[in-house]
Amino acid sequence: MIDSHAHLDFSQYDSDRDEVIREDFESGIEAVVNIGVDLETSRKSIALAERYEGIYATVGIHPHDSGNAPRDYLKQLEALASHKKAVAIGEIGLDYYRDHSPRDTQRRAFEQQLELARKLDMPVVVHIREAVGDSFKILEKSGVGKGVLHSFPGDESEARKAIEMGFFISFAGPITYPRSTRVKVAASLPLSRIVAETDAPYLTPQAFRGKRNRPQYVRYVIEKLGAIFEPYTFDDIERITSHNARRLFGLPFEKIPGIVYKIRRSLYVNLTNRCSCDCYFCPRSGSRDGFVSGHYLFLRRDPSVEEILEAVEIESGFDEVVFCGLGEPTMRLKEMLDIAAKLKSKGYSMRLNTNGHGGLINKIDLPPRLAGLIDRVSVSLNAQDADTYLRICRPDRGMESFEAMIGFVKGCRKAGIETIVSVVDLPEIDIEACRKLASDLGVGLRIRSYSGDRRRSFA
Repeated sequence: MIDSHAHLDFSQYDSDRDEVIREDFESGIEAVVNIGVDLETSRKSIALAERYEGIYATVGIHPHDSGNAPRDYLKQLEALASHKKAVAIGEIGLDYYRDHSPRDTQRRAFEQQLELARKLDMPVVVHIREAVGDSFKILEKSGVGKGVLHSFPGDESEARKAIEMGFFISFAGPITYPRSTRVKVAASLPLSRIVAETDAPYLTPQAFRGKRNRPQYVRYVIEKLGAIFEPYTFDDIERITSHNARRLFGLPFEKIPGIVYKIRRSLYVNLTNRCSCDCYFCPRSGSRDGFVSGHYLFLRRDPSVEEILEAVEIESGFDEVVFCGLGEPTMRLKEMLDIAAKLKSKGYSMRLNTNGHGGLINKIDLPPRLAGLIDRVSVSLNAQDADTYLRICRPDRGMESFEAMIGFVKGCRKAGIETIVSVVDLPEIDIEACRKLASDLGVGLRIRSYSGDRRRSFA
């Protein structure tokens, strides 16, 4: 678990700070981002990061403290930000609820620190309270599009706007409170843009409300997110929010490729990274990082049939095996069918996630070969017509790929295989036209949320 926002340098921990940190890391905390709110706490955050391998620091002036910042505060912050374990500028922003500093002073400090973040190419940790409108105006004007809105106070539309601007949304203990409005906000967002935090020693989750908060209590935030995003499991939410925190703050990644990986109650087989498409929105494309729901999937080599079968046997707690990795499974059709036959003989339920090019790739009528082995097929439709498909999926076999995919869908239905098609909610894709196409084909449609930059468009 990663606690993306805590204040372990605060006086509430003066009597037992080392004990709290030791216990929290022993209880499953992997990393803590300790947040500076003025020059003194920024220095203390750096000092904690120097003492503990799993603690990282941010440096910044909170809106409450903006009125007391010395004239050279930006110079001092820039020097502190050069530390190897300083990962963001923050906590900065606006607070019109308490107004501990004049509002014009808050706005000026916010703008200046955003400019510093741009200069240093660092993310920002933003505090907003009773000031969403002004905060968003300043953020948009600044051009900063990398950071997190801490313990987000806004509504669903404001959260989605923040994501469109490039920000992550953070949730803390209040999401666990009875009748919390944050539940509805979280449910409206893609998991790929959510991080978990405690704001320790404040904002304690419901289970310990009224007591001092601590990083290990981020578990209760993760549990609540799991309930909101069911059937995702606690492990899924922990892995995804931790991966998001690493992306946000540039924390170290462990890049061990998985040949099988679990999401919800499905076990996925990462058979190959080769594909007949080069979709710009795919995690394997361009500068994307090769992670799917927190799993690293860039293979060093194609795994053998024996390696995959052994890996499947080690796993437990899943309802189906799914051929789906960072590539097109039917690029290794012989191996896929061999694995499917062996697993089917042991009673496993089987699904294939595919771009539908398998027949074209292997020059065979594929659906009859799948019948009896594959129970369900999900085909990536991803466009309402061949021209759009060619532009955004960039298939290596050109225009014939779209018709081959449509033919594969029809063939699967004819073979009695449960079949659906899916699309990613990109601006180039006409969802309603795709819905009609799916209906004409007699199959269901699933809409997948895109986790990349929505501002990019090939239309």
